[in-house]
Amino acid sequence: MARFRRFALEDTDHLIREMDALNRRLPISDNLGILGETVSLGNRTLPNRFVIQPMEGVDADPVDGSPSDLTFRRYRRYAEGGSGLIWAEAVSVVPEGCSNSKQLRLRPDNLDVFKCLIDETRQAARDALGHDITMIVQLTHSGRFSRPGGAAAPLKAQNNPWLDDFLGMGDLEPVSDDYLDSLQDDFVRTAELALQAGFDGVDMKAVHGYLAAELLGAHRREGKYGGSYENRTRFLRETTKGMMESLSTGVIITTRMTVLEPCPYPYGWGVKPVPGDSWELDLTEPKRLMSECLEAGMPIFNVSMGFPRFQPYLNRPHDNTLVGQDDPPEYPLLGVIRYQEAVREMQSVDQNCPLPTAGLTWLRHLMPQVAAGLVEEGWCSLIGLGRSAFAYPDLPKDLLTTGGVSRSKCCTTCSMCTQIMKDGVGRTGCVIRDREVYGPELKRGRRAAV
Repeated sequence: MARFRRFALEDTDHLIREMDALNRRLPISDNLGILGETVSLGNRTLPNRFVIQPMEGVDADPVDGSPSDLTFRRYRRYAEGGSGLIWAEAVSVVPEGCSNSKQLRLRPDNLDVFKCLIDETRQAARDALGHDITMIVQLTHSGRFSRPGGAAAPLKAQNNPWLDDFLGMGDLEPVSDDYLDSLQDDFVRTAELALQAGFDGVDMKAVHGYLAAELLGAHRREGKYGGSYENRTRFLRETTKGMMESLSTGVIITTRMTVLEPCPYPYGWGVKPVPGDSWELDLTEPKRLMSECLEAGMPIFNVSMGFPRFQPYLNRPHDNTLVGQDDPPEYPLLGVIRYQEAVREMQSVDQNCPLPTAGLTWLRHLMPQVAAGLVEEGWCSLIGLGRSAFAYPDLPKDLLTTGGVSRSKCCTTCSMCTQIMKDGVGRTGCVIRDREVYGPELKRGRRAAV
């Protein structure tokens, strides 16, 4: 494995030499206009290929989960920045499923606040760029990582010694089938509220070790939600079917699904069925599930991988780690390539499905040429912006209007936005490029941690 090195790439020629040394490849193209092409999504047309991927700001009202002034500010900046699809961050469907004390909650009594957020976000895009945007909201239950009110209160899907030992959850019993049956109804009810609020669609979050994702790898769980492939995928399939039956025709129902929950078999998902102490990627089941979801009527699909709390280098290759953690175990360019290769395999399930990629932020000013190459060669259909949207929300607008991006605006993958989330006190954003707003938030968290 190539040793860890921080970003030092000057141009695409330098990037190509680095990839040659690794004996790996990413497509590169100067045809940046391809990123400004329209894309069909069900009965909608996206104005370009850029997507704001769901990235929590942990800035909701801690009492009722309503969007705050900072939430409004973030989404206004996303809209003004030019992305045609805004995939809104995780909204917990039940109080006990919140991942932090300031996670968004969509409820009947704060519906009007969400309506204002969506209306103002849409208007910001029209005023700045003259186009309409599409908005999908992510619905979640945090499972093992539930921290309602800021205190850990885990609800796990299975007994998994690899995670139980690390997280001290060996004595915790998995949630019951009855609980999961009821939770399906909670997802559907929240999806109905999302439609009333004005969202164009809902995403059932099944990534990063959260409850729906953990069920996908619950080979040893007993009952109707564990064991066989059909049982392990039941919760996601039945819940999204319930949403489709409950909501009006034309509403986007989809999922952001993990392609890799990297625990050794028989506890992981997207891993080869070979017992042992390590895991190896195997996309057989994720590709099967994606195919089934598309056949069931999903017009778009979104993927991610890994446990960001333990292996952030898998889904967000970076230069700097959280306080007290070691450097990544590999050259971040390897992580970028691995992620794109997995997306390419998932896109091969259906080339007509508008599949977003992510994990490109580490490339900084070289991202547009790689993004154009990925689209040109059919590795993906849409370009997802995660952390980079905190730092540089107007990257799409700059690129599509001037033909280039500003190096001084790009995300530096310093992980300070994640540090704010981990510290659990501040509200998160880019400490480097938006220092006036988020520098104090980082300081608050660091003082509390000390």
